Amino acid sequence: MEKFTKKPDFLTKYEVIISDYLKSSVLSYNGNISKYINNYFGWDEKEKHSYQGKAFRPAMCITLCDSLSGDIDAALPCSISVELVHNFSLIHDDIEDNDKLRRHRPTLWTIWGIPKALITGNSILVLGNQKLEKLLDYGISKQKLFLSQKLLTESYLKMMEGQFLDISFEKKSKISKGEYLKMIGLKTGALIECSVMLGAISSNKNLTKSDLNLISDFGKDIGLLFQIRDDILGVWGTDKTGKPVGGDIRKKKKSLPIILTIDSDSAYEKDINEIMNKTKIEDNDIDKFIHIMEKIGIKKKCDDIAKEYLIKIQDTISNIPTSNKYKKAFNEITNFLMHREV
Repeated sequence: MEKFTKKPDFLTKYEVIISDYLKSSVLSYNGNISKYINNYFGWDEKEKHSYQGKAFRPAMCITLCDSLSGDIDAALPCSISVELVHNFSLIHDDIEDNDKLRRHRPTLWTIWGIPKALITGNSILVLGNQKLEKLLDYGISKQKLFLSQKLLTESYLKMMEGQFLDISFEKKSKISKGEYLKMIGLKTGALIECSVMLGAISSNKNLTKSDLNLISDFGKDIGLLFQIRDDILGVWGTDKTGKPVGGDIRKKKKSLPIILTIDSDSAYEKDINEIMNKTKIEDNDIDKFIHIMEKIGIKKKCDDIAKEYLIKIQDTISNIPTSNKYKKAFNEITNFLMHREV
């Protein structure tokens, strides 16, 4: 299987219009919180960064709309609404996880303090909700607008439930694979599912319930594959990820590689528990934990689980009501997620 070392076409194809629309949407808001929002995105007077987000969710939204012969301009408000909601969640996650870096930059709360960061995140969430109203400008019915608003609201409620579960896992010594999959299905999968569903709605194509279910399943499983790969990178990644290598181990985060290691019932059980029970995990503990993972084949186990979802997604893609050209593009997206390094 081909390994992807660069961005796939679906990300680069819409990169400029997503970036431009996101920037214009953010900068069009002029309120007391504007400077904090602009600082977060890197568009203030002090810093002149380009937006460093992957823009994966908006690209999925627009790709889905495009694949159904829809107007991608109609998908733009949907795509940006999802990206704004995603960024709202990241600001809150950074506070809850005490993370000091995001995308190679200091997190918002470390610069302005927790209260201002919380308010900034909440404001970005509201801006995301407001963007959906633009659907009416492209001939999308009020009924479909209300459906879009319902899907978006439900998705970020699920996302918060997933984050709550993730935090609660920190106090549990063992987590089952089933509990983990439920958590990431909410925390990561819900918003990606919402992205593709909003893409389908913004296409304004009449789709059957069966078609919508397929698109929904596609989004859910893409979300699971995305997070599983993210967890793998959290242990075996590189500096390209923008996160400290081995950071999930240091935080004792119940990511997939770590829960599989804890549940491995191997000869290293004593060493594993000793590291996980430490108040503070040092660099040598991380090295030792990764060495144990390599000895008991944890990375292969994670890759095998990811492959199960890859096969499932490919089966779903074969039945989505779009052309072979876009089926090929969706399969390229799936393969990219399986092998991405960022």
